[in-house]
Amino acid sequence: MDEITAAEKRIAVGYVDGLTGKEIASRYHLSYNTVVRHTQNIYDKTGIPHSTNALVAWFLAKTFHLDLSEVKRGIGGVLLLFLVGFQMAASDFDNSFLRFSSARRVEARKTSGRRNRRDDDTLTLPGLEG
Repeated sequence: MDEITAAEKRIAVGYVDGLTGKEIASRYHLSYNTVVRHTQNIYDKTGIPHSTNALVAWFLAKTFHLDLSEVKRGIGGVLLLFLVGFQMAASDFDNSFLRFSSARRVEARKTSGRRNRRDDDTLTLPGLEG
């Protein structure tokens, strides 16, 4: 944080708090043009892209000594874990449905008796002939 002045740091904190440039100006009793100038100075001094989101990410990384590449890998890992978990849950649901359907067919065979059997001794359920 040594690269930016105390005034620029206040502006960055305003963005971290989710304020717009005009709201920051109102909070700190500055003109909007002063906020814009300080914001531009932050971009120039740090070399970050001209984006409020990038400024907030840079400020938080500097404040909490975060390595953004590590954070990105962590987020990627969580997303991958979520996708794999979702796929497994969907697969378990499909398997559960198939087991339930199979159990229903077995139960139907047990209770159907001989009245639904054809000459070739196969089971047909009402509405499932074909």
